[in-house]
Amino acid sequence: MSAIYTDLIDQFINAINESDAARRRSTIEQIFTPDCTYTDPEVAVEGLESLDAAFSSLKERTPPGFRFSLRAPVDVHHDQARFFWQFGQADAATPAATGSDVALFAGGRIRHIYAFFDTRND
Repeated sequence: MSAIYTDLIDQFINAINESDAARRRSTIEQIFTPDCTYTDPEVAVEGLESLDAAFSSLKERTPPGFRFSLRAPVDVHHDQARFFWQFGQADAATPAATGSDVALFAGGRIRHIYAFFDTRND
């Protein structure tokens, strides 16, 4: 199962970075449960529609060229994963922000994501 969960996290990162609204929504529907939640220090949403709206809003506020990427391999056990990310220009020496998330899975999909911000260099 860990390979499936790692792939889901990769798809989650891709969904956050996706500029095309239809592709982003399609990915969200494929990888999240209908009753999913996403919580970070700035937002808490429930359900696919709210999650898509939150990702869309984030994309609108993101400077051109900024992307999320993983900083380390995804750590998976049981039906949960922990992963560390960075955000900023791909070629920047220092990311604009870093953090870590915990994902909980159900039925082969992401059910909950809890995000934490470590540093913000804005």
